[in-house]
Amino acid sequence: MSTREKALYIFNRLTDEQLAAFVTLFSGERFILEEAPDSWDRAMIADSREDNSEVMPFNDFVKELGFNPDELRN
Repeated sequence: MSTREKALYIFNRLTDEQLAAFVTLFSGERFILEEAPDSWDRAMIADSREDNSEVMPFNDFVKELGFNPDELRN
């Protein structure tokens, strides 16, 4: 069985939910459908605000990792 045939075999067995995720993943769209935060999410958000008083701009973080931020943008 070729790779294409294997992919089609798997694709044809995806649920509607899995197909929606597939379309989002491979369509180039860059958004995430978010749900309203529940009590656990709100508690984690509150904890993160208390525990993380240090802030670093994203571009500086990327540079610290050894990357050029401009090269990572589309």
